[in-house]
Amino acid sequence: MSDINPVPGPATIIPPSRWRRTGRLLLPALVVSVVYFLFIGYPPLRLLALVQSGAQGADWQPGTLILLTVLVLPILLRLAAEWLPGAAGRTLAAAVMTWFGIAFVAFLPVAGFDLIDTVASVVAVPLPRPLSGWVLLAIVLLLTVVGLVNAQRLVVREIEVAVPVELSAQVGGTRLVQVSDVHVGSRSGRFLDRIVHRVNALPADVVLITGDLVDFANVAQEELASLARLRAPVFFAIGNHERYVDLEAICTRLTNLGVRVLRNAAVEYGALQIIGIDDADPRTQVGRVLPYLMPDPQRYRVLMYHRPDGAQDAADWGVHLMLCGHTHNGQIVPFQLLVRRVFPRICGVYRLGPLTLHVSPGTGTWGPVLRLGSRCEITRITLV
Repeated sequence: MSDINPVPGPATIIPPSRWRRTGRLLLPALVVSVVYFLFIGYPPLRLLALVQSGAQGADWQPGTLILLTVLVLPILLRLAAEWLPGAAGRTLAAAVMTWFGIAFVAFLPVAGFDLIDTVASVVAVPLPRPLSGWVLLAIVLLLTVVGLVNAQRLVVREIEVAVPVELSAQVGGTRLVQVSDVHVGSRSGRFLDRIVHRVNALPADVVLITGDLVDFANVAQEELASLARLRAPVFFAIGNHERYVDLEAICTRLTNLGVRVLRNAAVEYGALQIIGIDDADPRTQVGRVLPYLMPDPQRYRVLMYHRPDGAQDAADWGVHLMLCGHTHNGQIVPFQLLVRRVFPRICGVYRLGPLTLHVSPGTGTWGPVLRLGSRCEITRITLV
């Protein structure tokens, strides 16, 4: 008798039922709808109900027009922004996204109030209306103003990074300026002008832009023209948002303005070897690209990579300083908690043996023009 089993025939594939297929489509839509209502719809509607309530706590009910304005109009305006040309569309998109941000900021105070009010009502001491609503509204307005102002402030952070003894004579005292996540498109060319003015006020030997400089298609070269006024040489590595829009056109515009675009490439600049790696979703990107490049043992090696991934691969290759961005340090509290789960090295300086990793909180903002619990930062790194 043969010990060889017969080759099995082709497996019978049972197609999923119509109900299962429908469920696969409806479940994501349901989750998105619930999240949208919870964070975007519930806070403003609840605030309206509280300020409109009578002294006895009689609940106010929104009419159809109010519901459509709060829940549907923002989505329609955001879709309309995609069809409007140039700056008009981008301004409308930023306004809608900022409204979403304000609603999200309102969520914690409103949800906290409802939790406390529920407990208080159990002991027959409900919180007073409409006074509670007006207090909550004042808190949300204060947080909004702080967030709007904070999104416009540019903070310069100074960092010193020790270099290997054998390279200290060549690179000691070199000053690098990192700019990241400006998001021209969501932010205006005027905001970029302010960044350039601030960078030029710093003595710097080189400027390194670690991605997400642009986040809308068809951002004209004129809106980026202030980059040509930077007094130090400028190097750039792409981020995810450049990939999402007109990447090749963006790189051409930057090159025309004198910016050196590094795409999976390394160049020598004085005593520095500067490497730029294209952003990619897989966490293995740094480890995949670096073996194709040759480390220069005579130079201090600086890697620009948009996301704080692949630091160990960079250290193993011989990178001394790795500069990243992408996380925005959460931008709006408490997003830090979620972002930190994806990127544990969320912001600041980290050391992995001979490698120093710096993760910028970003110089601009994406989506809402708001920052709470984070800041817009230009980082100057002095090699010592």
